[in-house]
Amino acid sequence: MNLALRSRIMVLVVLLPLVATPAWGAPGDVRASFKAPCRYPSGLAASGEHLYVADWRSAKIHEVGMADGSVTRTLDAPTLKPAGLTSGAERLFISDDHSGLILALNVDTGIVENTIEAPAKSASGLAYADGELFVLAKRKIYRVLPEDGTILGYYDVPDKSCRHLAHDGQYLWIGNRVKDEFYMVAPLTGKVIALLAAPGPHSAGIAWVDGHLWNVDFQTRQIYQLAVHDQPLYSLWDTRRARVEYLWALNNYGPGMVSDVKLNVAVPMELPNQRLLSEIDYAIPPTRTVDDKWGQRCALFDLGTAPAGSKTSLTYAVQAEVSAIRYLIIPERTGTLEDIPAAIREQYTVNGSHYRIDTPYMKDTARKIVGDERNPYWIARKIYDFVIDRLKYEMVGGWDVPEVVLKRGSGSCSEYTYTFVALCRAAGLPARYQGSIVVRGDDASIDEAFHRWAQVYLPNYGWVPVDANKGDARSPADQARGFGELANRFLITTQGGGDSQYLHWGYNSFAKYKRSGHCKVEEDHFGFWEPLDAEPAGPATAGAPSGDCRP
Repeated sequence: MNLALRSRIMVLVVLLPLVATPAWGAPGDVRASFKAPCRYPSGLAASGEHLYVADWRSAKIHEVGMADGSVTRTLDAPTLKPAGLTSGAERLFISDDHSGLILALNVDTGIVENTIEAPAKSASGLAYADGELFVLAKRKIYRVLPEDGTILGYYDVPDKSCRHLAHDGQYLWIGNRVKDEFYMVAPLTGKVIALLAAPGPHSAGIAWVDGHLWNVDFQTRQIYQLAVHDQPLYSLWDTRRARVEYLWALNNYGPGMVSDVKLNVAVPMELPNQRLLSEIDYAIPPTRTVDDKWGQRCALFDLGTAPAGSKTSLTYAVQAEVSAIRYLIIPERTGTLEDIPAAIREQYTVNGSHYRIDTPYMKDTARKIVGDERNPYWIARKIYDFVIDRLKYEMVGGWDVPEVVLKRGSGSCSEYTYTFVALCRAAGLPARYQGSIVVRGDDASIDEAFHRWAQVYLPNYGWVPVDANKGDARSPADQARGFGELANRFLITTQGGGDSQYLHWGYNSFAKYKRSGHCKVEEDHFGFWEPLDAEPAGPATAGAPSGDCRP
């Protein structure tokens, strides 16, 4: 969580007992907040118009009004170490992470009407849905019968630091205590579908009420109501302001002559997570500026000859503001393939020399992955999961076609991208790619490898970033980060579908030239980042919808 955002939230909640935000908010925005009823909260549940907060230190359960945070009553907890809370079947279920017991409390009478043993002693999170209890214990999520604790199924948590649970009627939400984030997962499989940033530094419990996720924080001692299904459908944060320079150079070591040097450069553009703060400053004016068939703006240069022993170069610089972006995708809101506009479907499902989607291997592979699935999100997600499961990262040079990459089992970021795009197109789902100049470590840095990822078109969401290379990670939570999320480390220069008449299959730039006699020729490509601000920029607000290296 961005520290500036945390600080801003903490200042607001200290000044006012109840803070309300506008009716609409990006995923994770705080819509309202108020003071928690105790200093040491350890669990949160919701029932009717009330929230229930477990007080770990005093072994109390506080009933709180959702309108203003006022305490309506306080109950003695039926255990000395209450942890997880959830409401269901007209009972309040309370876990004791020390004894391993789960107790069903009738809040009207104060009587425990049933007690079961949790599947493991350290049960820290509970959620109730459809007559079942979800129990988080020992880094696993268990589904159990609340009447006797019979285990119905289980799977690993998305990340080892997960601590608490809530259920929204369709999906399970899991809170990560250390990484300060929440995961929306498929309740029967544990597959992470979406991520949401926590508003505070020490989440202690979550609950779901009427389309909003509620969270109590142990450190700020606040209860937050978070936007989830509002507009826009993505959030922006962690804004970076920088001057970015791109350098292309051709080194002719001779002894022959290089002539008719032509360079085509991709022009950075305005995007939801990218603002240009200045005009593009070219070292020399372009001969002309044109759009390719994918709508990518390109600056074209005629650079003449490069005699033996000379260097021909071109640079441009731009000041830009780039933000991290994260989409919160609800699969049921992505409709079907038929909901995709015909023009987009037609343009971005075509074949290409680097895709080869019409080979028997590619057709059969796409068919086996997708099966009878018609939901665009799940089509893309099945392909994404297949790619990250099949490939391992290896920068070996060259951009081989997806069939070769899949059979080999390894690839660069461009090969991950081409493979994902090709399989999506073979399945009838529009896909394309973006290319960028990357911050490498420090704010002031040099990039000579760059990075590329895919975009997939989902109805009601538009073009969503999908970086299978990034998603090739160990934990389910980190795997999910590659689908719908980008960091603030990229100046996006290129957005295309492949085989551009000006950039061909590359990104950032493409050069061609002629040689007279024997020449040893090398091309250089570098990106330079310099921060514009002496201090890190604050959080952004949300808005409406060559080389090759791991980012």
